Amino acid sequence: MRIVSLSVLCCLFICTLSAQVHKCGVSFLEKSLETQYPGIQELINKTYENALANASITREVYEIPVVIHVLYNTSNQNLSDDIILSQMDVLNEDFRRLNPDKDQTREIFEPVAADAEIEFVLANVDPDGNPTTGITRTETDKESFVELDFASLLAALLECGVDITNPELTDEQLECILESLGGFDLDVMKSSATGGIEPWDTERYLNIWVCNLAVNLTGEDLPFLLGFAYPPLGAPNWPPGTLPEDIAAKDGVVVHYQAFGRNNPFSGPLAGLSDLGRTTTHEVGHYLGLRHIWGDGDCTMDDGLEDTPSAGSNSQPQTADIPSCESLHEKDSCLEDMMPDMIENYMDYSVESCQNMFSVQQVGLMRAMLEGPRSGLLDNAMSDVNDQIFSKFNISPNPFTASLNISLEENAVMEMMNVHGNTVLVESLYAGENKIFKPSLSPGVYLIKLTNDQGLTSISKVIKQ
Repeated sequence: MRIVSLSVLCCLFICTLSAQVHKCGVSFLEKSLETQYPGIQELINKTYENALANASITREVYEIPVVIHVLYNTSNQNLSDDIILSQMDVLNEDFRRLNPDKDQTREIFEPVAADAEIEFVLANVDPDGNPTTGITRTETDKESFVELDFASLLAALLECGVDITNPELTDEQLECILESLGGFDLDVMKSSATGGIEPWDTERYLNIWVCNLAVNLTGEDLPFLLGFAYPPLGAPNWPPGTLPEDIAAKDGVVVHYQAFGRNNPFSGPLAGLSDLGRTTTHEVGHYLGLRHIWGDGDCTMDDGLEDTPSAGSNSQPQTADIPSCESLHEKDSCLEDMMPDMIENYMDYSVESCQNMFSVQQVGLMRAMLEGPRSGLLDNAMSDVNDQIFSKFNISPNPFTASLNISLEENAVMEMMNVHGNTVLVESLYAGENKIFKPSLSPGVYLIKLTNDQGLTSISKVIKQ
């Protein structure tokens, strides 16, 4: 009888968890930070308020250097360059409002839909000045970076009053479950000592870890968190010594591998729900200071921005059925503001195919964060990441399929490297020469390093399709 009961409970819980993937772990992260560093939530709020008071009005396009850390235990988790590049495309489309579905923004919200004028580029140079593709790959013995024991989890469910026959879990119940379990370390993927990899300089690079955030129950992998991100820390009015000493070892974004990239072939249960790369858009929004549009509360809570209407709840589907955008358009959880919920906003939990916009004030806040506590990213982007030594050279086409043409005005040695840093081609080039290469290469990202007679170098990234 005990075995049967446990089996039934297990099946019921799997159904619950499958229907209620927690799309974002930012609230958990902030509660964990408050436990470790009492008072830090107030400082996070001060950073936000300072950015609100100094919303950017500049129109310069800002570029952010990115490094993608792929952590894999299985071949499926070792996502291809193509998937990574598709995610970079999604980020640039969404933050520049170049997304193909922007015309799906409802007329009532079109006046506040905005181009953030923020672009993302895979880093060309690592923190030591070496050429890089901006992608690292690390094999790990960690089957998942979320380790939960089923028996303890079941006990926590009962303790927190969860009806396991009901697929809905409130944020309060999920937080209660985590507290009952004693919490768990969200940052284990950020250290080689715990199966992960250390970040690059977190002031100069946006670090994105892509790994498995699923839990395994009775042999079935089920996504638990889709992602989380550290908010900006360091408003100008913060007193010295109030930041966590180890923040530089943790800052960045983490995304579940099944939710990374557009049309990821390994999306599994997230297909049709979170398979367009907008989990990363959402988490980078948090990284740049944005809050959930419902303020993580009811209609009395808010994200602090006037052009995102009040919402009493998120728009995450509560059943296994994926709702249509039209049905979500009917959602109006705060009737007193006379506005429907902005389910189009990337900072909601709606189906990714229904998300298509940031608002004007969200853009101003993100840009203020880049001009303030995240300004090291811009300093890096304007310095060695895109530095070019040579006065004139040309590499085309890029991306390329069969052949690649390189021309320059001085002698140089050309070295081509793959994503693992292995040299795949070395050639001498001469001033005034147009050199055509037809390298036999697998599709992916490659680096071309040019070194002139004086030992000066220039690094460019090319994509083989």
